[in-house]
Amino acid sequence: MRIVFVLTYPTHHGIADVGEWLRWDNRDRRMPGILAELGVEVELWGLAREPLDTVSALPGIAPYPIRLFAPSNPQAKTRDQKSDAMIVAAKADPATLFVLIGSNGGAGFDLYDRVLRPDRRRFAVVIGGDWWSRIVPRAAFVFPESAVQEAKLTQPGWRLWRRAVPDARMQRLPKTIDTARFAPIEADKRFDVIATSRLTPYKKFDEIAALGETHRVAVIGDGPQAAALRHRFPQVEWLGHVPNAQMPAMLAQARLFFHAGRRDYFPRAIPEAMACGLPVAAFDDRIGPDVIPPDCGLLVRDADYRAKVDALLGDPAALAAMGTAARDHAVATHGPQSSEAACRRLMELAA
Repeated sequence: MRIVFVLTYPTHHGIADVGEWLRWDNRDRRMPGILAELGVEVELWGLAREPLDTVSALPGIAPYPIRLFAPSNPQAKTRDQKSDAMIVAAKADPATLFVLIGSNGGAGFDLYDRVLRPDRRRFAVVIGGDWWSRIVPRAAFVFPESAVQEAKLTQPGWRLWRRAVPDARMQRLPKTIDTARFAPIEADKRFDVIATSRLTPYKKFDEIAALGETHRVAVIGDGPQAAALRHRFPQVEWLGHVPNAQMPAMLAQARLFFHAGRRDYFPRAIPEAMACGLPVAAFDDRIGPDVIPPDCGLLVRDADYRAKVDALLGDPAALAAMGTAARDHAVATHGPQSSEAACRRLMELAA
């Protein structure tokens, strides 16, 4: 049995430094380690600006090989980058199962078009920020993250060209957080509200800015819109890029985490903030109570988000209770071994 995980987006899509990416302890890095502990021959592949063959060396996680391939089209947008070298490696690799991490990255589409489909190779898909692409219904198995995604996959609605994915071919996948590192820390509360986001033209910050008119608000993240956003919304403290290892200490300086994104179904930042003991607020058009249970934060709408945030920040007892519940939920649902059930399902698929 051999399983190869493939990141469909390059490591440099959100992190410029490959060294920082190698230090990340997240689900992408833990699932191969869990399988290695269970005796499976496993590798993790991805794209990076320069090729690299190395071994995962995260503490407490079984080591396994990592192969990073240079993109063949480095001038393209990162989401569209692919690698001819990866295709050559995949054609020659005896893997009994490929696992695509992300449903719509260019490296995944290229692997599907040039290897998985023509060679009839078995593969599974771990869905991230989106819920559908042309490869999803053709996968042997699909791992969504939220109830909203599951509902869309089983009932695509009027989009008749989107084949439904039956329940029998799906299993919900928790996020998997290092809850020992992402944990409550005593710190001065510099901010009432904190958010994280890449600062790109595709993201909207009007709600964050509106909260900044009456509260101390900060945003972690960097990107091409950084200078324009600082100029447009001076009432917000733009903190820039914060390495993942420093995130718990930064989150500890806030009272509430606010996710203003409208395109995400389950951003990893939400359970990370919960694990740090922060209540979380997010808009309910894509995020549901399975992601943010009622006792862990707020699901809000355009018409009420300011009033609900104001009320919660004005009630220290309720804020503290939600923070405790959020921490408990993250530990129980998204702890370090939370993806073990999915790993065992991958073993069944690869057998």
